[in-house]
Amino acid sequence: MPGDSFAGWQSNIEYMGPACAGFTETQAGNMTEYACGAMGIDCFTAMKSDAYAGFTKECVGNWRDNELGGSVTAKDLAKMSPSAVAGLNDHDVSSWGVECAGFRKSQLQGMSDEACVALTPDCLGSISNKTCSGFLESKSVTCQGIYSMCGPNAAPSGVLSSMTFPIIMLVIVNAH
Repeated sequence: MPGDSFAGWQSNIEYMGPACAGFTETQAGNMTEYACGAMGIDCFTAMKSDAYAGFTKECVGNWRDNELGGSVTAKDLAKMSPSAVAGLNDHDVSSWGVECAGFRKSQLQGMSDEACVALTPDCLGSISNKTCSGFLESKSVTCQGIYSMCGPNAAPSGVLSSMTFPIIMLVIVNAH
């Protein structure tokens, strides 16, 4: 099916499940925001990593909250454009762990504040030190503050889980 034929899709994508394995980058890039919001976990699980390269920020911004938990892999994340990653929200990333190893430096530079503060200690610990430097190059002071908690040498999860919220609030307050 030609990629541009996906431009008019609405909720009929909701029941595709395993058939999503055939999606291409072009088809994913032509999905309407509404169709992106109708995608279920079965679709994400079936989809090949190459299709993730086509998603737009607008599409990603409409993904169902928490539908991605356990279905997106490091390879999938690595294929997403920095613009698409900017569409992720706190619900999308709050359950991610080792899959975050797929993030690239350029993706972290444009991540939203709400996604940055929702990254789990397991997620942050799986990102390479080199990639973590993307937070320092972010335009967001909030995301810049995440840098010290990022990478394999960051504080252990138990320490971060009790410290993250106060640190982030301090960064947000000082930014205004």
